[in-house]
Amino acid sequence: MSESKMGARVQYCGHNGWFIADIFKVANTNVVRANSSITPDGLIRPANKVTHRLSDFPIAGFWRPDLGIFVVPEEQVTEL
Repeated sequence: MSESKMGARVQYCGHNGWFIADIFKVANTNVVRANSSITPDGLIRPANKVTHRLSDFPIAGFWRPDLGIFVVPEEQVTEL
């Protein structure tokens, strides 16, 4: 991912669900800020209209789904 995006539809780590978030590129990381906390019941399903994919592989980085904030290496957020 090479640019920031407002209102992205982000697939949650391989799950068949997504959430709305803003993505900010900061140095060689991506900061993903969801519009609310992320819970299994709160994901929008199915994940067929996503614009980006968030991955926890090979490292998780900083994950706080309860706050809706994820900071991961740049290559772990891909634009689809």
